[in-house]
Amino acid sequence: MAGQTPVASKAKTPKRAVGFSVPLLYRVFFLLIEPISALVGAYFAYFRQSDYLQLSHAASAPSTVPFGTSIALSQLANMYLFFAINEALVLRSTPDIRVWKTVLFCLLVGDLGHLYTVRELGLPIYWSVWDWNAIDWGNIPFVYVSKMPYPDKFTGFQVNGPETWTEFHKNEFQPKPFGDYDVDIKIDACGVCGSDVHTISGGWGEQHFPLAVGHEIVGTAIRVGPKVTLIKEGERVGVGAQSWSCLDCRQCKNDNETYCRQQLDTYGAKWPDTGIISQGGYSSHVRTHEHWVFPIPDALPTTHAAPMLCAGLTAYSPLVRNGAGPGKKVGIVGLGGIGHFGLLFAKALGAEVWVVSRTHAKEADALALGADGFLATADKGWNEPHVMTFDLIINTASSFEGFDIDAYLSLLDVHAKWVSVGLPEGDGIKVRNQTFLGNGCFFGSSHLGSRREVLEMLQLAVDKGIKPWVEEVKIGEEALAKTLLRLEGNDVKYRFCLTGYQDAFGA
Repeated sequence: MAGQTPVASKAKTPKRAVGFSVPLLYRVFFLLIEPISALVGAYFAYFRQSDYLQLSHAASAPSTVPFGTSIALSQLANMYLFFAINEALVLRSTPDIRVWKTVLFCLLVGDLGHLYTVRELGLPIYWSVWDWNAIDWGNIPFVYVSKMPYPDKFTGFQVNGPETWTEFHKNEFQPKPFGDYDVDIKIDACGVCGSDVHTISGGWGEQHFPLAVGHEIVGTAIRVGPKVTLIKEGERVGVGAQSWSCLDCRQCKNDNETYCRQQLDTYGAKWPDTGIISQGGYSSHVRTHEHWVFPIPDALPTTHAAPMLCAGLTAYSPLVRNGAGPGKKVGIVGLGGIGHFGLLFAKALGAEVWVVSRTHAKEADALALGADGFLATADKGWNEPHVMTFDLIINTASSFEGFDIDAYLSLLDVHAKWVSVGLPEGDGIKVRNQTFLGNGCFFGSSHLGSRREVLEMLQLAVDKGIKPWVEEVKIGEEALAKTLLRLEGNDVKYRFCLTGYQDAFGA
């Protein structure tokens, strides 16, 4: 009606929050830089986790943190910081209450992620937050898709047969079914053993091909079975030349599981329940029973630890089982991959150590590694000054050609021991009964070592600062062919270790 005062509109207007305008740089950061960074972080954290953790220094978080939860934990810190800044700046400057609702919803999601992290890691994880570095706290936001799916198949560099043993092919293969006590390991490095050459070249007889060899493995445990108690997800771990035994027989119960009649090798063994052939460390992953998965001490470099898991253990076990230590004179026959570990460990145990080789070519190396003396069998009367003075001799020789066993055994004291650990191709050593009469010496062998010995050996390496001589090689078809040919020709000082797995296999 004309002249009447208009009625005020009843339409609701958004509630406003009193505040101030957001600075331009702040807007640019959270509207442009933060989303782009999140996408980059998401790519690296999901598809290239090893690179992500290395770049982000997430290794400074406690060692029990697995890949996915380590990322989740550091990202949650960033998420809370992000929303705290938003509450302080955006929420107090926006005119729209709906923004409050949105951010509160995101905080609720963040709280759920926080509870997930507590469940995965336990409350003690928060007691050591001051050990994290600044980059751990400030990682790019990426929380809920950070867990890597477990691979159904693994990938490895396989050989098709002895006729083409230097031709490596990158193939997918099916591991044995995952069991309650199994651990899946993403491999970071693998030593190259003489066994690898003997196996794929046919020197040790028929094998199951195609085959990826390698049994000096170090990597990260990415999956553990529901009954696993010895290993935690995210740990740096190692696997040697054995991956299974019954764990129930007399031998297994007496720390002699490597002598179990049912023992299975890490590669080339047929799993009795499936017929699947075990594949070794020239691969992206390995699946192994927890008993043969060993935590690697933090102080031990990966490329030093890997060769210890076969070559090192092969030397260490007979040394400790036969009394090498202070007051004992120990001989190491052959200065190669196993021999140089024999020298290092015998010295670390406190023994007097002599190296015996064919010529003087390796004498300087032996002394540099800590040998107390050196004998060259090419010298006339080489053994005479040392007859019946050695308490123990570990034979690591890779060839028995021209091997005068009588001269070697004459070095041993009464009832002292000769232990052969090298496994050359061919017929081996021939001995006569008369050889043993002069000193009543014992002649035997040794095979790998027990889990207890592995853990003791790794700790000894840390305590004594043992540094093996290792040449690193980036894994790949051509590199593998050249490396194994060099190993066959004894062209290495004194152990190869394969690295570059991330580049070869990705995440």
